Amino acid sequence: LGKFDFIFGSDVAYRDYLHEPLIASLLQLSHENTISIIGVTMIDTKPKFFTSLWEAGFRYDRLPDHLMSHEFRGTTFGLFVIQRRSR
Repeated sequence: LGKFDFIFGSDVAYRDYLHEPLIASLLQLSHENTISIIGVTMIDTKPKFFTSLWEAGFRYDRLPDHLMSHEFRGTTFGLFVIQRRSR
């Protein structure tokens, strides 16, 4: 497979054993300008996932609630923009 400019996923990091293959896929399928948007429920997705992302060379930011549909605002669901960190 090639590299992609955009990668989208939802509910893909809710189990700890999914973190390593997800991050490996992001590394394989992304380039330095890829934007990945991942939706996660903060109850199910542990902070360890975000630590692993950082350790793998990614940065991430949570999108503000006002950018999401009304039914998701103020909930435990969050959208994160993930990109490779500059080296």
